[in-house]
Amino acid sequence: MQRIQAGTHPENFAEQKALAKAGFPLEGVVRACEFRAGQWRDGYLYSRLRTDPAPDLPSD
Repeated sequence: MQRIQAGTHPENFAEQKALAKAGFPLEGVVRACEFRAGQWRDGYLYSRLRTDPAPDLPSD
């Protein structure tokens, strides 16, 4: 696998924090990607590549 990507809503701060902690950097804003509650909404796109360094995860 070369690439894994994930998207989230801009107001979902918990998911953004979890993605960043897992080593997924924010690639950018995907404009008007979802029609929700009668409006077009933006989304955030995160990704990891095979060549990205492993994230620093805490040891429990």
